[in-house]
Amino acid sequence: MRGRVLVMSVPKIPDRLDDIIPALEQTTIEISRLLASVAQDPDWRPSDEHWSFRHIAAHLEACQTECVLVRVRQIAAGAKPRFEFYDNDGWDFSDRDLGRSLRQWRDSRSRLFEFVRALSPERLSRTGSHRTFGEITVLDYLKVDLEHDREHLVDLNEMLEKRARSQEPLSGT
Repeated sequence: MRGRVLVMSVPKIPDRLDDIIPALEQTTIEISRLLASVAQDPDWRPSDEHWSFRHIAAHLEACQTECVLVRVRQIAAGAKPRFEFYDNDGWDFSDRDLGRSLRQWRDSRSRLFEFVRALSPERLSRTGSHRTFGEITVLDYLKVDLEHDREHLVDLNEMLEKRARSQEPLSGT
């Protein structure tokens, strides 16, 4: 594609719950498919500084279970919680099975969707305070979660391209 510029459009983050949950369901399917495709090579990474496929799956599960689900429940309960930026960088996920992490991530997501769909409009509009994002509602937290998925989708696709290139046989011999 020499001489051509490929412009990829980034889908807008939806504003309605009825659009956000299907978008999250779609990113869950896409990320699961990509990570499942490399389950036999979970520790591959493009460089020593980059996370492996195993680490990404475990990171997603930890974020969903320990952060998003818990925080959405706190906001909906009317606790007016205050949140710091959640970070599991530097955690050792070397003992985590990629497939198990994916299953637990999807299970946590399902619980989140079930919980949020059952909320009244009043509970959906309750707020918490996030150090990075400011005042945040349940809907806002789902938008953050969707953006997080999309960032990982871009990263995973780039990783898969680099992995494919690294496994191509050398030509010209």
